[in-house]
Amino acid sequence: MSFYNKSFKFAATLLFSSSLLTTAVIAAEPAVTTTPSAPAAQNQSSPSKIDENTVLATVNDKNITYHDIQNMRKMLPDQYKSLPAPVLTTIILQQLIVQNAVLQVAEKQNLQNSPEVKQQIEFMQKDILFSTFQKSELEKNLKQNPIDDKAIQTFYDQHFANAAPVKEAHICHILVKTQPEAVKIISQLHAGKNFANLAKQYSTDKESGSENGGDLGWVKQNDPLAPEFINAAFALKANTITTAPVKTQFGWHVIKVLGYRNAPVPPLDKVKDEIRKNLYQQRMKTIIENVIKQSKITKNDEAIHSLTQMPATQKK
Repeated sequence: MSFYNKSFKFAATLLFSSSLLTTAVIAAEPAVTTTPSAPAAQNQSSPSKIDENTVLATVNDKNITYHDIQNMRKMLPDQYKSLPAPVLTTIILQQLIVQNAVLQVAEKQNLQNSPEVKQQIEFMQKDILFSTFQKSELEKNLKQNPIDDKAIQTFYDQHFANAAPVKEAHICHILVKTQPEAVKIISQLHAGKNFANLAKQYSTDKESGSENGGDLGWVKQNDPLAPEFINAAFALKANTITTAPVKTQFGWHVIKVLGYRNAPVPPLDKVKDEIRKNLYQQRMKTIIENVIKQSKITKNDEAIHSLTQMPATQKK
C-alpha cells in the first residue's frame, strides 16, 4: 500500500464474515432432524412460495424456519445479499444450525446469566436502539423533504461547479527510513541522477516507487495527507525538489513537484452518489444535533479533567 493510500486507510469487521469462516471449518454438522423433502417430480414450488413457517431443519427440539432464514438475510451486509439465492440460503441455514447447537449447550451451562454476557447484551441493545432511532428519524425527515435531483444539483453547484478552485500539485517522492539516506539521495539528484530511477531503487513506498518512479499523481492541497508532507510540497516551485528531507510518520521524504493546476471540476454523474451520501450524513448530523440541544446535559469538569490528564495505564 502506498504512502498516499495509507492516509485513507480504514478497516471494518463484519460479524457475518466470521460466521462464514466458522461454518467453513466445521468438520461435521451437528445431529439434526430435518423434514424430508418431497420427490423432485412432485415438488414444483419455488422458494418464494414457501410458507414462512415451514421448518427447514431441527436442532434437538428447536425448529429453524424459512422465516428465520429471511430474518438473517435482511441483516446481512450488501456484499452477501448479492450471492445467488440458493447459495446464500444454504450458508444461512448451516450457520443457524451451528448457532442453535452451540447456544443450546451454552444455555445448559447457564452462560446467558454471566456478567460478561449481560454486559455485552446491554451494549448491543443500546447500539441497536441508537441505530433504529437514526433510521426511523431519517425516514421521517426524507418523507417530508426528500433528497431529489434538485437538492443534488444545488449541492453540486455550491460545492463543485461554483466553488473556489482547489489547487493541485503533481507530486513525486522517494520515501526512506532514515535522514542520512534521504540526504544522500538529494545529493545524487543535485549531481544529475534521475529521480524516477532513484525512486525505483531506494523508495520504501513500493507502489509509487517501484511501479511509478515515485509519482503520486495530482494531489490536492486539502487532501488528508500528513501536514508536513503537504506543506513542504506546496512550498516548492514547479520542477524543483526539497533542499532537505521531510519527516512524517512514514519516514523521510525527498519531494519533487512537477507542476501546479486548479483541480478540474468533475461532471455531476461522477459525484452524484457521493453527493447523495453527503446529504444523508448532513441530515443525520442535524437530527442528532437537535436531540442534543433538547437534552439537559451536565458534565463533571473536574473529574473529566483528572481522567484526561491521568496516564493511560492508570485509567480504568
